Amino acid sequence: MRCLSKLPFSTVQGIGRLLGRAILRFDQRTVKAIDHNLAICFPDQSHQQRRAIRNARLAYMGQILFEMSHLWTKDTSTLLSYLQPGFDNSEFEEAIKGDRGIIFLAPHIGNWEVMNSYLGQFCNPTFMYRPQRSDTLDRFIYDSRKRVGANLAPANNKGVAQLIKALNTSNTVGILPDQVPQEGGGVYAPFYGQEAYTMTLAHKLSQKTQAQVFIAAAYQMKGGYQVLVEPVDSDFYSDDAHISATALNRSIESVINRYPEQYQWEYKRFKKQANGERFYPKG
Repeated sequence: MRCLSKLPFSTVQGIGRLLGRAILRFDQRTVKAIDHNLAICFPDQSHQQRRAIRNARLAYMGQILFEMSHLWTKDTSTLLSYLQPGFDNSEFEEAIKGDRGIIFLAPHIGNWEVMNSYLGQFCNPTFMYRPQRSDTLDRFIYDSRKRVGANLAPANNKGVAQLIKALNTSNTVGILPDQVPQEGGGVYAPFYGQEAYTMTLAHKLSQKTQAQVFIAAAYQMKGGYQVLVEPVDSDFYSDDAHISATALNRSIESVINRYPEQYQWEYKRFKKQANGERFYPKG
């Protein structure tokens, strides 16, 4: 990582894309998961169209890995120089100056690690953090995130309490909203027309603290990123958990549809089904 960080950022991105497309196409588990998800979520597209998205996704997977060499080692001013104009985020940037807490939802699209630097311009956000298996890598990532001003909360009940405290003191918390939650932590709601077990943590936090909720994405561009932050679908604030989860998934779809090839289609988003049946082919 430190050696790669010596190269220009656009060079690192290009190497990552090249190796991602060249090497990951041999990872049949990843390729089949992407193909399966795209077939479910984009049934109206042709096989050729979905294959193009898949191949582009493999390239972006490699690019993300190589980009970390800069995102985890460079100083804050350098990281901010990678942010490119592209979207009007004034509504969020005005809200963050107010006296209400902010819930910042960042799905796995583009490079979500960029959000640490973006938010660091305005506040010291709190994110939930799950330790890495490697102690050395864990310390490396932990220190890099702390370096740009992020507060890290453990992914357990103690961490949830830390998020509530941050929101009640008008601070910002970041949540990845598109992972399958543990049993009891979600409800089934449509995602691209297919029922997906969807987290309810953000909904519960917003109800408990009256926080404002925004959906965000850091899209990968040549030499940098364009960050989009927009209000979540208004139905997210419904008292009904299913209505809220459906609105959350609509918001996630909205940020994906701009650059679908940058979404983590390799993740088995539909692995948990209400009937208990296997959704993905074995292996």
